[in-house]
Amino acid sequence: GSVEGRRCECLTKLLDKYLTEEINKNCLIKLNDFDDFSLDYYDKIPNGKISTYDGMKMIYEYCRNYVDNFSNDSPSLFFIGQTGLGKTFLSSCIAKALIEKNVNVVFGSVIDFIRKVENEHFRQESGNTLEILVNADIVILDDLGSEFMNTFTESVIYEIINSRINQQKPTIISTNLTLPQLGDKYNDRIVSRLTGCFKPIGFFGSDIRQKKRLENLE
Repeated sequence: GSVEGRRCECLTKLLDKYLTEEINKNCLIKLNDFDDFSLDYYDKIPNGKISTYDGMKMIYEYCRNYVDNFSNDSPSLFFIGQTGLGKTFLSSCIAKALIEKNVNVVFGSVIDFIRKVENEHFRQESGNTLEILVNADIVILDDLGSEFMNTFTESVIYEIINSRINQQKPTIISTNLTLPQLGDKYNDRIVSRLTGCFKPIGFFGSDIRQKKRLENLE
């Protein structure tokens, strides 16, 4: 358990895994399998150079390859697009597949993590969520932009993103905001890192959730 008075690497990894599992237990987002992702909801009619079907097929295959070839050198990803296009679903597929490969994954919504960090910071709860978010093998943050912005929130988001970039740890972030909206909501330091250090992946098409609701009414 310890070497020369210090916690050994194996014990540290085991404790980190336990802490991330505890955080993930409180995640309200369902984990999904890649095989459950359906391209049937995307239009095959070309809109410009490519159809939404072909575009989303490429994104789907990229996400599967991302998991298959995941390492500490994997790029950070920035999923951008309107609501209901599959960003959260594919994020959850990546999270589940990596967890099954024993990767130390933290997955959840930005607003839930911010709330937890805030409660711990002001001593309403115990824990060290911010440290876990900074040090996990990969962090997958859903729905950036849904959180209430203030000085504390901004500092936490910057700390997570900047610290993980400095440690060269991959991060996946999804947002419904456009690039101009990101510039209006966040300071230049955050926007610069999101646009300069993450691989942007643009989702497009029509709201799948609405299509599924209409199917259920038929």
